[in-house]
Amino acid sequence: MISYQSKNDIQNQVLNLLPHQIEECRECDKLPESLVELIKHNYQATFVCYDKHSNCIEVGIENEKENSPYPEIQVQKIPLKKAVAQLKKTFRNSDSDLKFYGKILASYGSSSRVEDVVLV
Repeated sequence: MISYQSKNDIQNQVLNLLPHQIEECRECDKLPESLVELIKHNYQATFVCYDKHSNCIEVGIENEKENSPYPEIQVQKIPLKKAVAQLKKTFRNSDSDLKFYGKILASYGSSSRVEDVVLV
């Protein structure tokens, strides 16, 4: 399925959806899958998870500077109370990023899969 979305709508919807997804995380003690995808994309992360004991989102980022055969993964913790502000700072406006966000938005709460997003 193809989804047609405007750049401004994508940006507004993603930024408006973040507080709701963080609240959902607080209520359910787990991250919504669409939020996991967004964080992985924005941080270029290896893993993303929610630690309910520390009330933080943990983001594992591979350290590519090491010349080791095994990657070193640094864990960055984002407290839920600061998550919306920090995630908004990672928002990107390039067409490829907006298409990625558009796919997340189109599939959020839907069972159908979006293959491509056309920016209008």
